[in-house]
Amino acid sequence: MFQQLKAVMGKSLLLCLILILGACSTGSDDQDQSTDKKTGSEKTRMISTVMGDVEVPAHPERVVVDWHLGQVMALGLMPVGAPSTLTDYGEFLKPLVSDKVEDIGQNGAVSLEKVLELEPDLIITWDQDAAEKYSKIAPTVVYDSTNYNTIHEEITAMGEILNRQEKAKEWLVDFDQRVDAAKDKIKGVIPEGTTFTIADYFMKKNVIIMGDQGGRGGKAAYKLLELTPAPRVKSDIIDQNEGRIDVSWETVGDYIGDYVIAMKSEASEAVDLPTTWTTLDTIKKNRVYEFDMKKFFSSDPISVLYQTEEIADELVKRNK
Repeated sequence: MFQQLKAVMGKSLLLCLILILGACSTGSDDQDQSTDKKTGSEKTRMISTVMGDVEVPAHPERVVVDWHLGQVMALGLMPVGAPSTLTDYGEFLKPLVSDKVEDIGQNGAVSLEKVLELEPDLIITWDQDAAEKYSKIAPTVVYDSTNYNTIHEEITAMGEILNRQEKAKEWLVDFDQRVDAAKDKIKGVIPEGTTFTIADYFMKKNVIIMGDQGGRGGKAAYKLLELTPAPRVKSDIIDQNEGRIDVSWETVGDYIGDYVIAMKSEASEAVDLPTTWTTLDTIKKNRVYEFDMKKFFSSDPISVLYQTEEIADELVKRNK
């Protein structure tokens, strides 16, 4: 027990020391970095990021991510650490994640001690505020998927960070083929001009209506399958570059198209649907497609690809 206590205290003290030294050594760091560039030019490379130029390993192997797990996995690299938020809720990612990927905590509550223990050679974060702390442990790159308009841009950017540009191109070729196959599958099944709404009604007071960004199938339905959004979904959400809006049960009918893609979860099953919903023409005609929220939680390229195929399969099955 005494030995275990010593080990825990040692890790905590080491982390504190790293953070203190990092905060106090700006001048000497600049000198060291310029020396490293000369002696280790073949082992490191400079990349441009939203936080400026960052020197990273030429071929990173021990990567920690605090969010963008799917983007890294798509390029054939299994991170050594990732937040359990993704592995707990990302049903499409879960079976693909190695059991060697260690939990670094929940999104927004990452354990710096755990990250330090994993000895990463590169950390990829979505959080600019956390980047400074991470950078005391290993080279850190801020990667924000919302800065990219397409999955092609997302994967290409991650390919640059990981120096896996060819892997990125290969993955995107397969991605495009599978998306085209899904689109071909629904041709003739869904009449031209048919409109869709993505709704999540896990809250009792409001309904979340999704645009073409983020999770809950927005990218898959509107960007990849190119399904037509309901008029108010387009004007109030997509055209305003919003990811989603919350609407009341009294006004939800204004946003409902010919079909509804609904997110199903334990929370949504507990909601007593009001008559303002159940009396809508779309609902009365049973034009609601329910999908598992855990499968549609993530919006990384791997999950979105599987979401695209699942939506297409369901549309075909229900409209034969």
